[in-house]
Amino acid sequence: MKRIFYPLFTLSLIFVLPLPKVSAETESSSVLADLDTTLTLGYESRYVLYGYRLSRHLYTADLSFYLPVNDRTAAWAGAWYGYLTDGTYHELDGYAGLDYYLSDHWTAGAGYSIFNYIEVPFPTSGQAHELTAYLTASAGPFSLTLQDHYDSEAEGHLLRGILNATVPAGERLAIRASVEYGYAVEYFIEGDAWNHALYKLDASYEVNHRVGLNAFIARTIALEAIDDFEEDDTYGGVSVSLRL
Repeated sequence: MKRIFYPLFTLSLIFVLPLPKVSAETESSSVLADLDTTLTLGYESRYVLYGYRLSRHLYTADLSFYLPVNDRTAAWAGAWYGYLTDGTYHELDGYAGLDYYLSDHWTAGAGYSIFNYIEVPFPTSGQAHELTAYLTASAGPFSLTLQDHYDSEAEGHLLRGILNATVPAGERLAIRASVEYGYAVEYFIEGDAWNHALYKLDASYEVNHRVGLNAFIARTIALEAIDDFEEDDTYGGVSVSLRL
């Protein structure tokens, strides 16, 4: 086993903590009544992932499920589809995971994703798998997330630090600013290096309890790991979400 697995194993130690027991008297029907299902349709002026850029005009559809298991644990799953209008890209992903609320200010989680590359403009095995673990600290309008992604195609890790600040701008509007830095550990490169920086500003508007709108603008900056073949770029997007 390569040493690149150590970040994921370190974060996974969080789950050694005992989980609260769910009462045997809880009926499955009442649990499913808490299931939150959301359909999100979106458009982005360019597809950018972890500093890597594909062609312009990305259209997406995401169907997600969120289910509180008990007072501290929640399960989530879903499917994501992405399409580029130049015809070079079709991707269908599936994902699932768990969130565990350690306290009012600390949350940990882990997830699994499968990427199905139906048609892509780069060499690939056609399918890739990603394991993710994270730890989030929050206080007031601020949150800091440390996240580890292991990708089977890259056979390496991408470590991300994400700082968010969310400010209400009325009863239904919220503004969020975020700063992200990524560090590659043999993630499509040999060795370790800073991968990318991302600065993002988005606005979310709640039309009603079922419909939400979001718009964002972002600036991605290629750092040492990808600077030889990637470029800095500014892009934006909009989406609409519907709770089913």
